[in-house]
Amino acid sequence: MAQTTQSRMEDYLAGKLKAERGDRWVCVVAGAVGLAFLLCAMGLVNPINTIRRDEQLVINDTVQGLPPDIALMTKLGTLRALAIDVLFIRLEDLKNENRFFELMQLSDWLCKLAPRYPTVWSYSAWNMAYNISVCQYGDKARWLWVSNGVDNLRTRGIVYNPNSITLYKELAWIFYHKIGDKLDDSHMAYKAELAVEMELIFGEPPLVMEEAEAIAHFKKIVDAPRNLKAWIKKTPEAKQFLEALRHPEPDSAEAKLEVKLRADESLLAFVAKSMRTYSNPEKFVVREDNDAPLIPNLRLRVLLGDPANADILEQMCNAVRSDVLRDSSKYNMDLDFMLALMDEYGPLDWRSPYSHALYWASRGDEVTKDVVNRNAADSMNAVRFIFFALDYLSRAGKIILEPNFEEPGQSYIDPQPDPRFFRHMHEAYLRYGKEQFGDAPDFVEGTAGPNYSTGHRNLLKRAIRQLYLSGGSKDLAEAKEYYFYLRNYDREADGTVKAAYVTTFKEYVEYQFKDSLDTQAGATAFIQMSLLRSVREAAVGNVDKSLMVFANAKKWWKYYMRDVSTDRNTRRKLQPLGIMRRDIVLSMLRSREFSARQKERVWSSLDVQTRRSIYDKALPVIEKQCEVHDPPFDPAKVLPIPPGMEAYRKEPDKVLTELKHFDPTVSQGDKQQSD
Repeated sequence: MAQTTQSRMEDYLAGKLKAERGDRWVCVVAGAVGLAFLLCAMGLVNPINTIRRDEQLVINDTVQGLPPDIALMTKLGTLRALAIDVLFIRLEDLKNENRFFELMQLSDWLCKLAPRYPTVWSYSAWNMAYNISVCQYGDKARWLWVSNGVDNLRTRGIVYNPNSITLYKELAWIFYHKIGDKLDDSHMAYKAELAVEMELIFGEPPLVMEEAEAIAHFKKIVDAPRNLKAWIKKTPEAKQFLEALRHPEPDSAEAKLEVKLRADESLLAFVAKSMRTYSNPEKFVVREDNDAPLIPNLRLRVLLGDPANADILEQMCNAVRSDVLRDSSKYNMDLDFMLALMDEYGPLDWRSPYSHALYWASRGDEVTKDVVNRNAADSMNAVRFIFFALDYLSRAGKIILEPNFEEPGQSYIDPQPDPRFFRHMHEAYLRYGKEQFGDAPDFVEGTAGPNYSTGHRNLLKRAIRQLYLSGGSKDLAEAKEYYFYLRNYDREADGTVKAAYVTTFKEYVEYQFKDSLDTQAGATAFIQMSLLRSVREAAVGNVDKSLMVFANAKKWWKYYMRDVSTDRNTRRKLQPLGIMRRDIVLSMLRSREFSARQKERVWSSLDVQTRRSIYDKALPVIEKQCEVHDPPFDPAKVLPIPPGMEAYRKEPDKVLTELKHFDPTVSQGDKQQSD
């Protein structure tokens, strides 16, 4: 029995040893096969990566260039994906519960967890600009969140995702819709805030924004040194001038009242606030009376206003502007591309939200052209925003601004129509229409394509009306060109000419006038162009016709206001007619399109209230125009000082109130009787 048990044990041990030897051979063979597969796989890595790069399927999820807090969040490994899923679910719950501030904090974490994922930036910016802003009380608080949404995309999202057309499209939309449109009750405050912010950076624009001058003025910023610190270090004049700005005289009684300026935004802000052309010249005169009250920053004002420092001041300001605008943490704008847009589309005023919408939509379309997997819908919509921006630049691209630097949202701003953009927009429709839909079977050469055709036709119809009202021979010729283009382009389904075009050019335009008064933007443009035509008639001596055109503008103004006069807010209301007329006259006096003699005729036809309100603003341009005239004119004869000007300067608000109710179409005797 014992012998049998021992025999079985020996058999068991022998079998076990044999099995172990077999397992080792299995491991050896499996390891060899696995190693062979691994070597084969390693050989395929480079070809696969090449395919991924060629097809642009690579997500650059490295931490290179990311701030430390974001870089740390991206190192969570597999936990990051789980955290992103949880945060997205929580964000949706918070949005449905209207808990926007907690949602904002979670959005910030989400952006840090997935900095290379464009959707999280778009989602976060939308919540700031739209959801959170409308929950605030007061224009200033609302603007804070709108600007936060802009900065979130401009200085973070696009910086980390420069090839995402979605982010460019979203940023263009915020400028165009949230700031530029009128659906938000605080939209005028947004426009004023943006305009003042840009004027603090760019400074006061040239008095006459002619195309060549505007581009030449901006080109100085583009050509400024890109390395600000290096330029100051190697330029003795700049270094010396900067030292003078930083260090007031220690023994001066005014030293304690002075700011210390540096080569940064503080210098630009001080220049913008203190060196405006319309500023009181007494601010730049040195005190002679030692007992006179101290004027803050008087030494700096005199130093900056010294003609001997004009060149170095301009160079330094342009270098600082270039540095600030290019800085990815501030504005992240490409100055060369901005200049290219101005060359292509005309003298863009960067105080306008539509100029920024045009920039970001165009920039996105440009930098993502070669991105294979870019979102087709976002790409098409980005191009649409180019059209929208140009459309509104033609409606309200000329900015009249009286900045309140202490409370920017309370600044006076009047966006006026600028018909120069019609030509550029017409050409943009033709170019982008062919680029986007040129391969479509129903595309017709010389048109904007099937998807853009409606917007293109509507643009041309409005351009015809607006150019007709401007009254100039050049504008009339352009309007007729668009009319005959539409006649061939906008046809019935069977190819015949539509009934609307079977008429004369003049009859067609007059029939279209009432359609212009359906919206605030349309009514504003229509009435402003009527006022401009009134001014043109006065410029050539047709005072009676000028008054007649003004009376028609007044009639249409009342026609539009009949439905909105009872609105509780001013969102849909027009400016008082006297104020609209004042701004149109000011633009005319500052334009070189009109001769000094024409301006004298217009000035003599104006009421005293209007003359008082624009005299100080128009005089610098008139003086320059009279100076270069051959022979020189006397500015005092072209633009005589209005009576009571000194009293007006002390109480401008009183005269402004009178101007709101003054009616140039009624004589003073008739007005008194009617009152």
